[in-house]
Amino acid sequence: MVIGGIFMKKKMEAICPYCFTKLVKSKVFFKCCKETFPSKSISKMKGNCKSCKKTTTTRICGHCTAELPYTFGLQKEVVISVIGAKEAGKSHYIGVLLNKIMNEMGMAFHCALQPLSDETIRRYREDFHNPLFKNKETLQVTMSARSDKKVQRPLLYNLSFFGKNIFGKKVIKSVITLAFFDTAGEDMNDEDTMATVNKYIYNSSGIIFLLDPLQITEVRERLEGKIPLPYQNSEVEDLLSRTANLIKKGRDILPNQLINIPVAVSFSKMDALDDIIDGSSIVKNNSPHIESQAINKQDFEDVHHQMQNYITRFGGGHFISQINANFINYSCFGISALGSNPKDAKITNTLQPRRVEDPFLWLLWKNKIIS
Repeated sequence: MVIGGIFMKKKMEAICPYCFTKLVKSKVFFKCCKETFPSKSISKMKGNCKSCKKTTTTRICGHCTAELPYTFGLQKEVVISVIGAKEAGKSHYIGVLLNKIMNEMGMAFHCALQPLSDETIRRYREDFHNPLFKNKETLQVTMSARSDKKVQRPLLYNLSFFGKNIFGKKVIKSVITLAFFDTAGEDMNDEDTMATVNKYIYNSSGIIFLLDPLQITEVRERLEGKIPLPYQNSEVEDLLSRTANLIKKGRDILPNQLINIPVAVSFSKMDALDDIIDGSSIVKNNSPHIESQAINKQDFEDVHHQMQNYITRFGGGHFISQINANFINYSCFGISALGSNPKDAKITNTLQPRRVEDPFLWLLWKNKIIS
């Protein structure tokens, strides 16, 4: 089996993308008629039902009984958690990012994004694509996972990379399963809630930590009266502390150990800061990765240092210290999903997203999926 360019002989366990239980073969079941029966292997895709004598390909998690994607146990699972406080722009970011992957990244990096379930197809169309790209409307605030169970379920995709073999024949080089979670901001307000409904955070392959610069006091003071400002809610340092504590408890990480999940610290709504940051700022430029059809490591580094300087200049030195004290690997980004400030829930201008792909590409690079 090819996973991210690496051949794996056998996979003994995989994680359910819904309840995040590690499933060995005894915990994966086939379902047919009214019968369920255990699978003999984590990667076995078909089972023969003794009741109706038919073959079934429906597999369920033995812990939460959710139907597993057909790729379960066959390839690498990459869980991307998009977390942040209320109104940080998480839903807008996910909707625009998925559109960018499908329409631009796919051509540049010779890959294709394919939904793994009807649920994912419906949710993306109804909750993200149609409002943003057809109706030109802003998205509704994500409901808490405690009141809206669908928020607990990820958007599941296959990301396939293709090319040609030595004979010039078109082949699929590698495939990964992507699970995107859109976390409600209110579910990040206390550790007990996070531990209950956000277990996927400490099982993540990468975290996009979305932060609203309009929540930073000094930024708000400089923009007062110039643009509409959102209600000031959670402090970014508090949110970071809760997230780090959750991951350390979930992964049994000792107090003197750092977290090895790569974190893309991404400041959203950067278009609102255009008048108070340098005119020649690199974060105002389009991302070079898609245009050059390759990862530009120097651009990642330049953006990181520039954004870190902005954060420190605007009074976020403590936040940077906390990131360093908790995570081995992190990088700072400045993005804008919409490109301009909406009015009365309407997107008045053509969507002009800025650098939304950068955090995602960086996480793929850190997970050795692209190079």
